[in-house]
Amino acid sequence: MRNERIDIVRFIGLSMIIFAHVDPPRILFQLRNFDVPLMILVSAMSFSLSYKTHESYSSYVWKRVKRLVFPVWIFLSFYFLALFVLDPVNKELQATTVLTSYTLLEGIGYVWVIRVFLLVALISPFIFAWHQNTASESKYFGALGGSLLLYEIVRYFSMPYIWQGAGEIAAAVLLYVIPYGLLFAIGLRMANATRSQLYAIAGISLGIFTFAGTGLFLFNGEFIPTQSLKYPPSIYYFSYALFISSLLWIYSERIEYFLEQINIKNVVLFIASNSIWIYLWHIPFIKHIHTHYVFKFFIVFTSAVVVTYVQISLVSRLLKHIDRVALKKNIKILFTG
Repeated sequence: MRNERIDIVRFIGLSMIIFAHVDPPRILFQLRNFDVPLMILVSAMSFSLSYKTHESYSSYVWKRVKRLVFPVWIFLSFYFLALFVLDPVNKELQATTVLTSYTLLEGIGYVWVIRVFLLVALISPFIFAWHQNTASESKYFGALGGSLLLYEIVRYFSMPYIWQGAGEIAAAVLLYVIPYGLLFAIGLRMANATRSQLYAIAGISLGIFTFAGTGLFLFNGEFIPTQSLKYPPSIYYFSYALFISSLLWIYSERIEYFLEQINIKNVVLFIASNSIWIYLWHIPFIKHIHTHYVFKFFIVFTSAVVVTYVQISLVSRLLKHIDRVALKKNIKILFTG
């Protein structure tokens, strides 16, 4: 079951991720720096609607791998094959780049976010169970606040050791799955939160962001963008993102009404429901289109949407000629969404 408000906010998150990749001015880059946390929050909201608690964990994981990892591998295979044919001396064809792309590490860039979604997906059933079994809001958010504070301490003291060797691999997992998992837990509560509760989340987040930003400003003598403390994510980075994300969810009905008035709601919903493939197809366009950031954004975004639309149309036609239910389902999972 899909929730259109969730899809509209997901569309905003995807748009801001792509916007970040066109190298906008510093102030605009900061303003949109809520995108990945927003996508985690909406994934939590979607999860609360679709997760089947009676489903085995292994079955759930297999579905998540098919939904998140296999489409990326399919895209990467096409991408590297195209490079090999069209530009065989391209540095992205180096073995290390290819390997780290398929393992969702650095690679060609841009695929790290899929690693985050996968890591969070692996622990989502356990977070959901805790969410269901913890009725008290104070206990729930108190535990989340304490965990985030403990994580921030670990992140701070581990920073000198995470840039190479075993530390780099451990950081790529632990220093992402823990904070984004905690953010996912917040998203589970936000899905049915009252307006006053959402304003409280927004207000507390703004307070943390202001306090941390002021401290960083006094220490460094200049404003420190949240992007500077994104890899691995800090509470400073999350506080800004959670503040903006809360406001977007609060006003999502008004945003939905506005989209209906200008007759683009269906387009927005299509983009949101096929976000992973639009994200993947934006990668080659980002790498090969060089123009003013405004034009680049619209060209890249539109091109990725058009290619995805063609892909979905071809897949839909193909499915009409396939009788096997399981095969149709797997093809739809791999090539749509």
